[in-house]
Amino acid sequence: MEHDVILSFGGYKYHCRVAEQPEPTLAPVLLLGGAFQDRHSWARHEARLAPLATVVTVDLPGTGCADPLPASYGLEFLADAVHHMAVEVGLPPLNVMGGSYGGTVAYRLAQRHPTLVRRLLLCGTALRIPETTRTRARASIDLLRGGDRDAFVRSTIALFLCADPTTLIHRRLAVARLLERQLRTLTPDQVDKYVTNTERVLACTAADIGSPPTCPVLVVTGEHDTLSTPAMCRATADDCPDARFTTIRHADHLLPLQRADEFVDLMIRYFGNQQIADLPYCGSGLY
Repeated sequence: MEHDVILSFGGYKYHCRVAEQPEPTLAPVLLLGGAFQDRHSWARHEARLAPLATVVTVDLPGTGCADPLPASYGLEFLADAVHHMAVEVGLPPLNVMGGSYGGTVAYRLAQRHPTLVRRLLLCGTALRIPETTRTRARASIDLLRGGDRDAFVRSTIALFLCADPTTLIHRRLAVARLLERQLRTLTPDQVDKYVTNTERVLACTAADIGSPPTCPVLVVTGEHDTLSTPAMCRATADDCPDARFTTIRHADHLLPLQRADEFVDLMIRYFGNQQIADLPYCGSGLY
């Protein structure tokens, strides 16, 4: 059974979607997505998770069809909104997957509300953003603000995707076309939300990271991720006392789309406390 719930936190309306599994073998799975994703973006992943667990997706304030959220509200506000959702809907402790932007929210959720998070999987999540990346991201949203959609599309694709044509990336062309289509068809509301959410992330500094979560953490990214590089993501894992790190072969920052089946398999194994070492789709071992 599936149902949508409209909630309000701090004066901002947001939407929660719950696909219930009446006889689960895993704790409920919460999926927090990145830029250009909403609560309906995980259909392929949900199809494989649904026989095993209740799946929860959400349009937090500032995303999807939720109310816009000013950049002055930090990631902590969004983490508290997730906690509010869990209380209002009556959810037990969750297995949480956060991807990219959603990973920064998930990290703070585990920090601020540790009893809500059983296990945390972070995908393409870097806590420390190099100045070169900050500069490129700012330049990209400046192009969007200025109305140069073609230049914005080119710069954003270059930011999110591995540009080396000799590198083997699964579903490279299909995912690139999907991203380009999304970027070219952004509505004014989506433009405002993307700009604001980018500003929200760029406002974070190393001083804002705080104490790491104590729950089990798995950090993963594509082996060819040029936005949140493997080194940056491994640094995220190194910050946490109970964390492991690995990469997915033949993928970059958009690995949940490029290697959806493998990504779901990893989630199921990790959230089910199964063996995740020596998986054929993982590269360079497990640290």
